[in-house]
Amino acid sequence: MSSNSTASSCWQRWNRQQVNPVIFEISPSGQPRFSRIHPLLAELLRATTLDPWEHFPEGCARLLPPPGTDEELCADWQDHVQPELRLHFDSERAVVEADLALMKKGRGKNAFFSLEIPLDHADAWLTTLNALRLALVGDHGLTEEDLSRNVEPDLSSPRGLALMQVNLYAFMQECLIRAVGFPDGE
Repeated sequence: MSSNSTASSCWQRWNRQQVNPVIFEISPSGQPRFSRIHPLLAELLRATTLDPWEHFPEGCARLLPPPGTDEELCADWQDHVQPELRLHFDSERAVVEADLALMKKGRGKNAFFSLEIPLDHADAWLTTLNALRLALVGDHGLTEEDLSRNVEPDLSSPRGLALMQVNLYAFMQECLIRAVGFPDGE
């Protein structure tokens, strides 16, 4: 099965009403490429550049949880480890931001977008998408039931938009894992 048909079926699993699903394929140059990205989804993608600690403070507790209950250990963690991990997340997010700056818009009034991601940026994308998914799930109180429900989210509410983001980011993670050829993604 080609990566294109695999990815399209992944997106349809989450977005049955989408007439023209996002298409994932490997470009002729060997890079992961997403095309037919609806303008709303392009905006949700641009949200990956947001600092999750600033925008989703409740949800970020899942990103860097304390290592236990020992006060001294937790203080060391907060003073030494947590800042380094945040710097790592920030540097990965900067790579994603640079890639998004190259997202192309098609022609016409209701044009779709396309995004080619350099294969060597896949780890930065996976880290960023996963961090934002965790932050959104925690911040909006999304449950396992919400995440596994196979119905359209209510896009008129912040919670519905967050669910759409989580689903989009999960779709992209799945496609990128397939692209880099991790054994679990084949």
